[in-house]
Amino acid sequence: MFESIEGCAAGLGARGILDAAQAAQRARILAENELLVLAAAWADTYPAESIHPSELGMPGAARGVRPGGDGTPEVNDLAMTDFSVKIGRSTAGGMMFIADALDLRHRFPSLWGKIVRGDVVGWQACKIAKMTRPLTYDQALLVDDEIARFAGVVPWTKLENRTLAAIMKIDPERYEQLVSGRKKDRGVWLGRADQDGMRGIHGRVEAVKANRLYAAIDELAGYLPEETGTADERRAEALAMLGDDLQAAELRARHRQPDLFDEELAAAVDDIIAETGGPVEESEVHPALRDKPPSVDVESAIFQAAVQRMLARLDPTVLLPTAYLIVHIAAESLEKGHGVCRVPGVGPTTMGIVKEWLGHTRVKVRPVIDLNDVPPPVDSYQIPDRQRRHLRLRQPGSSFPWSTATTRLDLDHVQPYVPRMRGGPPGQTRIDNETPNSRSEHRAVTHGGWNRRQPDPGVMLYRAPHGDVYLTNFSGTHDLGSGRFAHAIWKLAHSERDQQPGRLGPT
Repeated sequence: MFESIEGCAAGLGARGILDAAQAAQRARILAENELLVLAAAWADTYPAESIHPSELGMPGAARGVRPGGDGTPEVNDLAMTDFSVKIGRSTAGGMMFIADALDLRHRFPSLWGKIVRGDVVGWQACKIAKMTRPLTYDQALLVDDEIARFAGVVPWTKLENRTLAAIMKIDPERYEQLVSGRKKDRGVWLGRADQDGMRGIHGRVEAVKANRLYAAIDELAGYLPEETGTADERRAEALAMLGDDLQAAELRARHRQPDLFDEELAAAVDDIIAETGGPVEESEVHPALRDKPPSVDVESAIFQAAVQRMLARLDPTVLLPTAYLIVHIAAESLEKGHGVCRVPGVGPTTMGIVKEWLGHTRVKVRPVIDLNDVPPPVDSYQIPDRQRRHLRLRQPGSSFPWSTATTRLDLDHVQPYVPRMRGGPPGQTRIDNETPNSRSEHRAVTHGGWNRRQPDPGVMLYRAPHGDVYLTNFSGTHDLGSGRFAHAIWKLAHSERDQQPGRLGPT
């Protein structure tokens, strides 16, 4: 062994460091998962039946408890303390860890198999156990069938969403009750002011309302001059502006209905003066204005009346935020009237909750986009809006290995676009030659030595600078390694592409 952990990289080249990192990651997963196996074994060693009959009923003595969900065995609660302390956890924390282990072994047989083989990270499995503990034994088995094949091949955020979707599908009423109960956790809190006079504000609201609020802040920030600061600084100013309703409304109105401003106010005042025939005499002022206290200037009152006249011509609908809600619903869910939906930026939810959202905002229904109706290719370098919408709906996240990016994605040509004047073939801008990546991932491909190929729409192959090949598709990320098999897949994907009409040759 190394004298210190720092020496583990001594003498290793780039390829050696990558291989050692992979081995260390594998060892970490196995060690973490081994702890789960040992926790379940400890529970087996001290079941509830291990409590001596003389202890039963004694105040404070050991008792049988079921820390896990439905279908898991009872254990000797005091015996669990030894294990908890040995792994450096509190009594409560250790009991929860044992509960996770028992849930996974008894209620998630497929997922447990992956744990034993080291194909999934233990902490992710434990989170799934906690999320599903209220479910019955049979319901947990159904969730296991839904998610086990994705565990270990998709990032945690995607696996969590799939687990939530499975729970909703199995017991939508329980989930909606849970969401309704969690509304009690809503609130807005002020942080402590720091020495620079800055103070944080934190809020917790339903996801769709948070998205709407952020969109309103982002819109107002877009109206502020760039010299106000960076994008983050302008959003901070816009957030503060919400404390002054009139200021925010004026800024929005000036950009959404600019015809109200400029000379409009002056013209409105002129109209009132013209109606009075020149300088305003007190006798010519409306009695409602004459009754004002002496401190109120008559001219100011007339000006206010002009402002009110202007506001009367304001279209209030232009001040309302425009909400676009994209909901992915399976055909069978529409037929049944209930089921699981997927909302970009929110995640999985139920049709019942979406109905609540639609009851609180203006709704603009757009035609459903049939993803089987693939937009035709074009010769332009620019990707048409129809292709962008189609790809965004078909593939809402980045195709890069292990990526969790779902917003601010670049749509890029997998095979670099070649202008027609330089011999490029027609139809290069098409769905099967486009893929979404985040900006940093895009840069890695353009300047960082990464290569990619798309043998089929939605199926991507990425090759890292040191030869590792990764396959990504709807099921997740699959590390093919850097050996002969990976090289053969990479080469075959290129050959298959070259055989199709309009494809570019090797680059």
